[in-house]
Amino acid sequence: MIIGNGVWVILPEFLLLFGALTTYTFGKVGRPKGSWYTGGIATLFAIATLGVLISAIPAVQGGESLVVTLNPSGIALALTPLALFLGCTGTALLIISCCYSIRYLEGGEGTEKYYALLLLMAAGVLGIGLAQDLFNMYVFFELMSIASFPLVAYHTGTWEPIKAATKYAIMSAVGSVTALFGISVLFVYAGTLELNGIGPALNLVAPATMPGLVLISGGLMIAGFGVKAALVPLHTWLPDAHSAAPSGVSAMLSGIIIEAGFIALIKALIPLFGQTTHVSFGLVLALLAVLTMCTGNLIALQQRDLKRMLACSSIAQVGYIMLGFAFGMGLYGQGTELGFTGGLYHILGHAFMKGGAFLCAGALIYSIRTKNIDEMRGIGRVLPFVGISYTLCILALNGMPPMTGFISEIFIARAGIDLGGVGLLFVSVMLANIVLSIGYYVPSINTIMFSEEQGVKVTGVRPVPRLMQAMILVATALIIILGIFPQVGLAIVSPAAAYLYHQFFPV
Repeated sequence: MIIGNGVWVILPEFLLLFGALTTYTFGKVGRPKGSWYTGGIATLFAIATLGVLISAIPAVQGGESLVVTLNPSGIALALTPLALFLGCTGTALLIISCCYSIRYLEGGEGTEKYYALLLLMAAGVLGIGLAQDLFNMYVFFELMSIASFPLVAYHTGTWEPIKAATKYAIMSAVGSVTALFGISVLFVYAGTLELNGIGPALNLVAPATMPGLVLISGGLMIAGFGVKAALVPLHTWLPDAHSAAPSGVSAMLSGIIIEAGFIALIKALIPLFGQTTHVSFGLVLALLAVLTMCTGNLIALQQRDLKRMLACSSIAQVGYIMLGFAFGMGLYGQGTELGFTGGLYHILGHAFMKGGAFLCAGALIYSIRTKNIDEMRGIGRVLPFVGISYTLCILALNGMPPMTGFISEIFIARAGIDLGGVGLLFVSVMLANIVLSIGYYVPSINTIMFSEEQGVKVTGVRPVPRLMQAMILVATALIIILGIFPQVGLAIVSPAAAYLYHQFFPV
């Protein structure tokens, strides 16, 4: 049964799933074959999906109920402001990655599988936002995860991608089972997994049982979903996977997949929040955020592989995002909506900051066939467009004004200041980590862009295709636009932040 304008809920998910099937089918049986053919089909479906989501913005922000209930299963999907934010961000990055990959993978085998899996992965991301119960959110989470494993191992000609994908798959499988155990514990006591029904059902649980239930179920779900979100110490798969994957996939993995895993974690905690005063999930997330950002930055300092360095910095960036959400949930009591605004704006900005950085890295690797930063010495002078774009992406990640990273970090810092007390301490740690990240961001810019000495592989550079350059330009432009005109991003971030805040703190 479809309620109201619920067709706009199911249509974006249908387009991505049907697009995956169509891309694979036409790629196998159609003529001509190749990346242009399959990539073009996938891009068209991604554009259509984004168009549907954008067309739904006025209705969603106007408070209209966009819900689909699939009978007799009772599965409910809703295009909430949070789902709309996640879908628009993920699909926009999907379009960039698909177009970029057309030339990046040109001449390669199995592109029909590559693009079909990209669409399935994006369908999982959107589904995490749409799902209104924990079990079906878990199903979409698994769809996203399973589609990403073979994408990491796409280049099967070398051992590194296979090893990285295997490690990624094993750790993700353990995390998925752990999250499922947490969901099962909750179901045993609540008798339902509907996000709106779990809280009232838990109110009937004996008060003496509640603290243990919240600790066990919440702890298991934080650990399980935390693997995909790359929370320390569950992060060890990420540098290997993101480094080994094709650069278009790396952009998706760092730009939206780990963030979607974190959104799944947050949605799983909503029903448990406020059930007991003995557990402060905001404080738990804040402590994990500090551990995650410190570890990510310290590991990144040691890297000489460009993609591994960017991957490790993603761990630190997740820490910043998590700290914003922790401030939103409150450290000891009432939180602040500004924390959710900062965390969500950083997710939006990170999609294009880190996505753009990985696309630049991919262009450099495409040109000189090396990931070693020292061997790239001076490449920015030979490929100035890529070098300048990489510099802008890195400066944005480091919070340099007037780009998007600066805006989101200001929101997060202001939220901590508003909370006062220990919130100020956490803000100080975040600022210290931003300074620490200069230790690997700036040297990489100096080596790639400003070194007068050329690396051993910089001679005989292969030109970067214009389509790849165009997608780098799009990502870089979005970084600047979202920084100079934050109201553009806030148009979808603010409603999502308000929605999340009212989920945790109902009026």
